[in-house]
Amino acid sequence: MFLKRFKNLYKFKTYYKKYTGLIIILLCVMVIASSAGIFLSYLMSEQLIGITKELASIAIKFTIYILIVVSIHHLNWFLWSKFQFKLSKLVSYDIKQDIIKNFLDTKYSEIKNRGSGYYLERLNDDVNEVSQFLGNVAGTMVDVFTNISFLIVIYFLSWQCGLFFTIGIILLFIIESIKVKINLKNLSLAKTSTEEANSSFDEAIHGIKDIKGFGIKNAVNNKLDILNEDVVEKNRKKDTTFELISRIGTYLQWIIDSILVLMSMLWLLPAGQIEVATILIIFNYKGLMYDTVGFFSKIKGYYVNGDYYAKRILEMFKIDNRESFGNKAISVLKGEINIKNLSFGYDNKTILNNINLQIKPNTLNAIIGSSGSGKSTLFLLLSKLYDVKDGSILYDDIDINKFDEVSLRKNVCLVNQESFLFHDTILNNIKIVKPDATNEEVKKVCKLANVHNEIMSFENGYTTILSENGGNLSGGQRQRIEIARAILKDSKIILLDEPTSALDAKNQSLLFNTLSSLKKEKTIIVIVHKLNKFDVFDNVFEIKNANISKIKN
Repeated sequence: MFLKRFKNLYKFKTYYKKYTGLIIILLCVMVIASSAGIFLSYLMSEQLIGITKELASIAIKFTIYILIVVSIHHLNWFLWSKFQFKLSKLVSYDIKQDIIKNFLDTKYSEIKNRGSGYYLERLNDDVNEVSQFLGNVAGTMVDVFTNISFLIVIYFLSWQCGLFFTIGIILLFIIESIKVKINLKNLSLAKTSTEEANSSFDEAIHGIKDIKGFGIKNAVNNKLDILNEDVVEKNRKKDTTFELISRIGTYLQWIIDSILVLMSMLWLLPAGQIEVATILIIFNYKGLMYDTVGFFSKIKGYYVNGDYYAKRILEMFKIDNRESFGNKAISVLKGEINIKNLSFGYDNKTILNNINLQIKPNTLNAIIGSSGSGKSTLFLLLSKLYDVKDGSILYDDIDINKFDEVSLRKNVCLVNQESFLFHDTILNNIKIVKPDATNEEVKKVCKLANVHNEIMSFENGYTTILSENGGNLSGGQRQRIEIARAILKDSKIILLDEPTSALDAKNQSLLFNTLSSLKKEKTIIVIVHKLNKFDVFDNVFEIKNANISKIKN
């Protein structure tokens, strides 16, 4: 099968197979449209003969036939567009759903290294290209079949002209094939440049507060200018090269036309092998012959470019990029944590070196250390956002790599230093971890997190809509809402990364009191940059020089 040559595209056949019935309808419409186009070539020939021989009745009759056939042709094109649009949207939706599911299963480290532009470009432009592939090819085939019929008609009118056109079409097709190949190379460079620019723009959106706060608008703008200039240059090169080769093809068409005129005037007409009316008919069709070459080129371009876009999408589905879990299913852990000979590093830098640590269930623990000492990295390992490869982490004497995903995520909850909230109501932001929670349960955990009164002070209370990432809340409010979310999740082990960084002294004290009451049923570890109050914690550990030690027992 021709499509198998393009192995990346071929892997997407299952998305189209799902809508076989709709594809059959599209094929039927295509056949009717193509047949109408082919029949149209015959009617146009008869119309021209009637006009050149001044046979008004014949010319009028075939003009009426042409209008009827053209109406049928365009009606089917309308139906084609309608069903093709529906098919492409359905396929696009299915592919995007799988991409999003796969993205959520992708290793955190992989996502962090790739950047947002990598994923956004594939999720939008690349998916649209692949989802529209079948319709683009099939739709173009209608015109190809129609215009091939014109070439057949020319062979019947004059085999010499037909052969001449065939040679010319082959030459044009070679030029068009070169254009497709070069365009693919330039497209790849343009896409890479666009991804980098998109990632930087996404950074600017999320970092706008710091950009304004530090007064670095000019620096950021200059960086974006450089990236955008590169995008413009790569696309300019792609478009200019494409247009240059297109002009060469058009120039070749003029040469073919000129030679055809000379051939007709100096050879065919004097030899009586062709009539003037026939030459007019052939010249009427010649533009359609060139269109056929363009359509063939489009089809090849759809296949080549479609395969390229499909390859980019498939890169995200690589098994190596996905999180891996075991098959150990556990309902509720006791909460004991054992870290044995754990080492971790990246960029040739050791972050944690042969760490050993034991934490008993139902205790409140603190980890302190300077910035960059490895505190957050340890949390990423404890929550399996980073893979444990050198050493081991055990929960209730079970290796972290043996847990299935549901069990691990249910029992271990990580609250990051940078709180993340959805563009939704406060209520839904908290209930997302436990959709069946009652409103009273939500209020209870918000009271424990000491944020209930502030929520109730808003005009719409718990139904207040948060802007993107809670931009209409203070840092402390965002942090406490996320802590309330963690309490509602009711995990056995809670990891809190700098939960007091945006809290005043009063709220810090209230939070520590809440955590002290929660430790009766949970094992809690808190990362703090600086600790003034030791007595609330059962254990305090310090990470320094890639090692960990206990400073309070």
